[in-house]
This record gives sequence, C-alpha cells and structure tokens, in this order.
Amino acid sequence: MVILVTLLPLLVMGIVVVAMFHWFRAYRQRVNQEWESNIKKLKPKATGLDCSDACAIMMDDDRSDSSSTHANNLNHNTEPLPIELDLLVGKGRFSQVYKAKLKQTTSDQFETVAVKIFPYEEYASWKNEKDIFSNTDLRHENILHFLTAEERKVEKQYWLITAFHHRGNLQEHLTRHVISWEELQVLGMSLSRGVAHLHSDRLLCGRPKVPIVHRDLKSSNILVKNDLTLCLCDFGLGLRLDSSLSVDDLANSGQVGTVRYMAPEVLEARLNLENIESFKQTDIYSMSLVLWEMTSRCEAIG
Repeated sequence: MVILVTLLPLLVMGIVVVAMFHWFRAYRQRVNQEWESNIKKLKPKATGLDCSDACAIMMDDDRSDSSSTHANNLNHNTEPLPIELDLLVGKGRFSQVYKAKLKQTTSDQFETVAVKIFPYEEYASWKNEKDIFSNTDLRHENILHFLTAEERKVEKQYWLITAFHHRGNLQEHLTRHVISWEELQVLGMSLSRGVAHLHSDRLLCGRPKVPIVHRDLKSSNILVKNDLTLCLCDFGLGLRLDSSLSVDDLANSGQVGTVRYMAPEVLEARLNLENIESFKQTDIYSMSLVLWEMTSRCEAIG
C-alpha cells in the first residue's frame, strides 16, 4: 500500500507528460497541414514565377496598393526597370523614399511602387538592406514586400524597389488619427507578428531560418497597410544573427539605433555580446515603446 501511494504521483505525472507530448505532436501536425493547405490555395497558375515568389506577392496583394507582379516578371539584369519617380514621401539619414510609377512595357499602364534611393557614398547601408531583403525567408505579410535592388550608375545612386503603402508610416498615422480599441488590437498584433517572424529561427513549415534583429524599430520605420495591419521596413541597420558570428563580430556591429527607442543596455554599452538573445531583447524594448505610442493615441471607453 505504501509503495502504491509513493508511486501514484509519479504515475500521474507520467500520464500527464505522455498526454502533453501527444497533444503537442497533434498540434504541430495540424499547424503544418494548415500551412500546406494555405500554400496550395495561394499556388498561382503558370506565369513563369517561382512558387515561393508568387505566394509572397499574393499575400502582400491582399493588403497593399498594387500587385507589383510586373516587376517580378521583368528580366532586368541588363537594364534598369522603367520607373518614373513621382513624389518624395520620406527622407532619412542615409536615403530618400519616393512614390514612383513602374511602367508596363506593352501599354500606358503602370503600377505604384516605392523607391528608396541611396547616394553612392551610402553603399554599405544599401547593400546591408538589400542582402537582408533578398533572403526569401524574410517574406511575410507583416514585413515590407521587396521587389528588387538596382545600381543606377548614370545617376550615381543605389535603389531599393518595394511595395508602396499610401497610408504612410505609423508615426504619421497616429499623428493624424485617434485609434479605437479594436484598431489598437489589429495594429499591435500585426506588429508583434512581424517582429516574431523576424526573430524566429524557424519558418511555420519547420524549416530553419536565420534570425534577424532590426535594431532601429520605431514608429517611423513601420508602415500602415490598407487593412490597418502593419509591416516592418528600413533594414539598413538590421543584423543577421548567423551562428558563424563571433563575439568580436557582434561587438564590431556598433551601437546603433535611434536614442529615443534604445534599450538601456544599448545606451550604456553593456549589451551581453555572448548571448544573441540579448539583441532580440533590445528590439522588444523598442517595440514596447511603439506599443506605448499606439496606446497613448487610443480612445478606450470603460
């Protein structure tokens, strides 16, 4: 009897562990099945596009101002895309952003895109952002959809061409609007999903992915889409947390960001360089300040 009473808690614990294990396996299997089902639904007709490219475009199309399929179909290795700059919509430390027209080659029609222009002396910033954007694993509905990058030798400029969102950035949106509690939930959830995807070391399908830290998260580096969800942009200071990086590499990556949004450990130069999770935590601190900005502009009753 004493042995039975002694072993009973262990037996119950074993049953609970086995039950949780089976539940977790069933949950992961269901998530994978839903992911595969969504991919099949999004699978395009034969258009010459790579399936992963087309799926990423279609996910973005539901919430952006233009499909931008034309840019993905063009072979422009030998010459620049037929783009006409329209309106200056943003200006930062290293670049300017224009609303632009991507012309169709066979008609007078065009698609609206965004063009981020770097001067020749800012090659390093352009290359870093291009390299991060060029990784197909980055594609997500809450990350700005990237089209292509170009070196414009005649203008002595470097270009990044992306989807265009006419609502502008979150900072401008909050300045112009007081948001509802429901809008706050949509904005906040989409922001956290974008950051989670950025930091994740695996895709939803389970395939490994290199985590990325933004390092300059702020409301002006977040765009508002048509359905009031958000997407992250401006990866000029982004850092790929590749397993090959040494402590010296991380130390040489610099103390970067916008002071108002910097975590205390970054401001005080006491970031734990031996733990890459500490870089992610600085992004979370910055994201929390953005959530505070949104909350301060929320009209909640009761």
